[in-house]
Parts: sequence; C-alpha cells; structure tokens
Amino acid sequence: MKKFLPVIAAWSTGALLCLLASCTQFFSTSLAPWAARDPASLIPPVTTGNVHDLIGTAENDPDMSLALLKGINDAMAGASAEEKVKLQTAALEVAVNASSLGPSLLNKVEDSSALAEDPQKAKQMVLDSLNDMENLTSTADTLALILPDPSDEAAFGAFTDTADADSLAMAAAVLLAAEAKKEANSGDFLENFDPADTALSDSAKLAVKLAEAAKTKNDNNNEGSGMLKDMLEGLNLS
Repeated sequence: MKKFLPVIAAWSTGALLCLLASCTQFFSTSLAPWAARDPASLIPPVTTGNVHDLIGTAENDPDMSLALLKGINDAMAGASAEEKVKLQTAALEVAVNASSLGPSLLNKVEDSSALAEDPQKAKQMVLDSLNDMENLTSTADTLALILPDPSDEAAFGAFTDTADADSLAMAAAVLLAAEAKKEANSGDFLENFDPADTALSDSAKLAVKLAEAAKTKNDNNNEGSGMLKDMLEGLNLS
C-alpha cells in the first residue's frame, strides 16, 4: 500500500472521489476471474424492508443492480398484494440503474431545452445510448416479469397510482430501447414506432401503458420533469 501513496497524493480530490464512487463496480466486475465476485452473491434475499437500502448499495453498479432486479422478481412469488406494489415501484428505479439508461441519456443531453424544442432528438439520444447499455435486454425482460399485466386493471392501477411519473417514464424508455436493440435497424424501429399498432410485442405494449400512466400523472397532477415528458413524446410514446 505504501508504494501507492505518492500516486494517490498527486491525484485531485475529484479524481479520488471518482475512484471511491466506482470501487463497488470495480471489485464486482473488473477483477481477474479468480478475484471478481458474482454480483448476485452480494444481494441478500430481497424484502420490502431492505429493498431501498439495496438500491442505494447497488445504484452505481449496473451488474449488481441487475442482480437486485432479479432478486425482486424472486421476492414477488411470496409477496402480498401490498408488498408486490412496493417491490414493483422499487423495480422501476432498479431497472434504470441496471440498464444504465439514466447515465447514458444524461451524457447525451447537453441542453435539456434543446429536447423541448425538438423532441425528435430523443430518438437519436436513445440510439446513441444503446451500445452503452450492456444489460439492457436482461433488464427489460426481468422488469416485464415483475410489473403487473396492464390487462389486470386493478393491479396495474394500484401500481401506477403509487409509482412516480419520472420512474414510469424512464421504465417505458428502458423497455422501448430494449425492443429497438433487438431489431436489425434500431433507427427504423424507433422512427416508425406506433403505440397503437396491434402487432406490438407484450413488452412494447407495456412500455406504452407505462408512458400513458406517466403522461396522465404529469398532465393531471403536474408530476414529473419536463425533459422526460419531452422524451416520451420524441419516442412516440405519448
């Protein structure tokens, strides 16, 4: 350790903080195979009592967040109706962390007012972010297992009433981005996406319903950020 002290001393405070912030991800994903730890081994059985603490622990590590999302899915089996709603709303945030969609989009947005002026920029932002989201497909597939079927109006309504508009909007974007990534031409998929198309996959239909719920909360209760509302519009989700 002593031989590293001169190097550490030369670093700026900001660089050292960056190192500390990324240490969890480093130790779980960057070490040699014999030293790396399986992210799933770091996640205890998930309950409504510990899920939010686990979100904080895993939020800077997409692989650990994906493991947590899978833990939430496991917990759904024995949960009560009330517990399911709590786990489902927590899953929205975890899915954004697991997919890396939030950081990827933020890195692409230089000026949020530009998105308001031209919501179509949202399509290009998502396209530019697809390669940054290594866990996207697994995240979307697991999230779709956790969330209630929109055809179950009581369960879906209880869930969307509890979830906040921004989380619903980001989850819709995660699902749609995952659908785009499956296509040979992601750009054409996003450009021609029609939320009213009866041939949409179940995951795409769920994205549409999440976006509709986010828009309703935004319009009726003034919930959510303007940027995410513009993003949904640009992705043809609202």
